Amino acid sequence: MPVLTIKTDKKTIEVEKNASIIDVCEHHDTSILFGCRDGACGACMIRVLEHPENLSKMEEHERDFLETMAAREDERLACQCRVLGDVVVEVSE
Repeated sequence: MPVLTIKTDKKTIEVEKNASIIDVCEHHDTSILFGCRDGACGACMIRVLEHPENLSKMEEHERDFLETMAAREDERLACQCRVLGDVVVEVSE
């Protein structure tokens, strides 16, 4: 099973392959916040510290939103990500 590590919370969580980060966070006490839940507010921005290839591919609407937010290359919206393998993230500042 893949492991999602949230460095901000010092948590390592085993997840089903293809689990959405938003669903994982609903079942565990994490500091990742969710506002709109559909990639339009930016509340759930995370930095991917290790293994970005183990998250689902970025869709065009997420890419467009991140560009408007002047996000860094290693930032994603947690509400848009699915875990495909081990990955390490933290809450983006």
